Amino acid sequence: MIDKILFVQTIEQIQLQKEQDDKCNNAFRVILPYDFISGYDHHYITNQLVEILQVLFKDNNKDSLIEYFMWELDFGKKYKKGCVSYKNGKNIKLKSASDLYDSLIMNAIS
Repeated sequence: MIDKILFVQTIEQIQLQKEQDDKCNNAFRVILPYDFISGYDHHYITNQLVEILQVLFKDNNKDSLIEYFMWELDFGKKYKKGCVSYKNGKNIKLKSASDLYDSLIMNAIS
């Protein structure tokens, strides 16, 4: 397991990398609108980092909170109360990487 500070920093760096890569991809579409050859893709290292976090937090399953937070909730930007809950129906707050860490720790305890 890693501590909360390192976890939050890692999630934030993945988010920054994704945002930067999205900007680059958008620029490539303008500069090279018919480029189907270069296939620039940042997912290789990102997928590996996510997998490491999932293994560390025993969250490597089809209902991964880490993946849901990052990809479906856009790093918490799309979070709305009630969009995700524990099996007992209790709401899982996922507004930030800090919330995600707390939820993963709670899952590990229960």
